[in-house]
Amino acid sequence: MTFRRSHPRQKRTYEEYKAELEEENYHFHSELQTEVNSNHQNERRINQLERDYFRCEQEIQNLNRKIERLENASKEEIVELKSEISILKSQLYQARKDVQDKEKYISSLEEQLVESEE
Repeated sequence: MTFRRSHPRQKRTYEEYKAELEEENYHFHSELQTEVNSNHQNERRINQLERDYFRCEQEIQNLNRKIERLENASKEEIVELKSEISILKSQLYQARKDVQDKEKYISSLEEQLVESEE
């Protein structure tokens, strides 16, 4: 029977452990730097979006004020137009009355003319 001697595990040296750790450290540092860069980009994007949001809020407020002014102007214009319509109705009534009066006067003159011709 033959005995086989198992190969003793190769013991790793301090330098090998150190090299492996340095490589892992480099890898993690690279990943960390990538995340840091991504975070900086995201922060810039968030800041830009916040500025855009503020600008949009201001624009909405300006437009709301403009709408309110237009609504008030429209209300004032409606009041003015109603007043003008009322005045025009009164003038129209007076004009119709004048026409009727003048028609009566003309009829009266025509009757007088006919009577004077006879």
